[in-house]
Amino acid sequence: TYAEHSTATNKNSLYDSYIRAIRWASDRIGQEGVIGFVTNGSFIDSNVADGLRKCLADEFSHLYVFSLRGNQRTSGEESRKEGGKIFGSGSRAPIAITLMVKDPSHTGPCELYYHDIGDYLSREEKLAIIENAASIEGLEWRRITPNEEGDWINQRDPAFDRFIALGDKSGEEEGKVVFEVYSSGVKTNRDAWVYNFSRDKVASNMRRMIEAYNEEVEKYQKACEGLPKDQWPRPQDVVSTDPKRISWSGNLLTGVGKGQRIHQQTALAESMYRPFSKQWLYYDRFLNERSYQMPKIFPTPELENVVISVTGIGAAKPFSALITDAIPNLHMHDTGQCFPMYWYEKIEVPALGEQGSLAMEMPGQQSLGLKQGEYVRHEA
Repeated sequence: TYAEHSTATNKNSLYDSYIRAIRWASDRIGQEGVIGFVTNGSFIDSNVADGLRKCLADEFSHLYVFSLRGNQRTSGEESRKEGGKIFGSGSRAPIAITLMVKDPSHTGPCELYYHDIGDYLSREEKLAIIENAASIEGLEWRRITPNEEGDWINQRDPAFDRFIALGDKSGEEEGKVVFEVYSSGVKTNRDAWVYNFSRDKVASNMRRMIEAYNEEVEKYQKACEGLPKDQWPRPQDVVSTDPKRISWSGNLLTGVGKGQRIHQQTALAESMYRPFSKQWLYYDRFLNERSYQMPKIFPTPELENVVISVTGIGAAKPFSALITDAIPNLHMHDTGQCFPMYWYEKIEVPALGEQGSLAMEMPGQQSLGLKQGEYVRHEA
């Protein structure tokens, strides 16, 4: 339900245990009752939790949200303002106490009350405030009216809706965006293997890992010999899990199940791993767990491009922008989005000209004589 009403693209965090518990408890009490939770407090203003907030305001007659702050995924002055962690070293997340009331006699919209414990408070000071308050009557509550987007605090300025979007993956704004193609950075799920300051070290690491992977493919095929397909074991139950030989992820396990071998190749490219910190990357769509749209932006190390990377939605760090001419890692910025100068289209089946090439010249494209497997460059 919460995911259905969320406008976020990545909704994975909506399946956290505490959100599932809220859903279960909401259903369990039916039309009347009170629920109390001490949970991660990021749902109060995170973009991905807009659907959760909308549903809570729709299902309950009264909501009392007591933010204890303590978000230590921030840094600098912002981290100091967040104050002490309620559970000490046990959690870096913000914490909130939430009371949710279903009163069938209530009429009108949900009454939402919010209290922020304050800035720069130590853990002990926060606990003292909770103890002295004793109940909801011991706190000064601020009445909040949610907006249509489900914002509770830090409500957005509707003027931004009139701006041209940088990009849009839903397809609803086609032709009305600044960048038709954009992407997150590369997510490898095995940075220790595919990244290094030494080009030779990356190549050596990946030779060993590819050899180990191909051995595991052969091992799995032998384990399946003579068995009907519906009785084949799961790849993860057969392969070696020695982290010194290989780093497994969904892509590789699926490849083992399909009998897909990897051929050694030179796939090294410069990558902006962190701000102002370039490393060599083994750039391969199969061995990098998620490449997103990067193969269109940096299809080969030889093809040049420049991207503007901005802090991603829901980032814990303040907004910033960087420009790089190297393949960005997903966490070069805080889960940033990268907007390129160009994007490249691979020519799979060319219409051959006199010299066995495809001559192309269209608006927004580089005029090139192209052969099979080469690229057309588009203005992004």
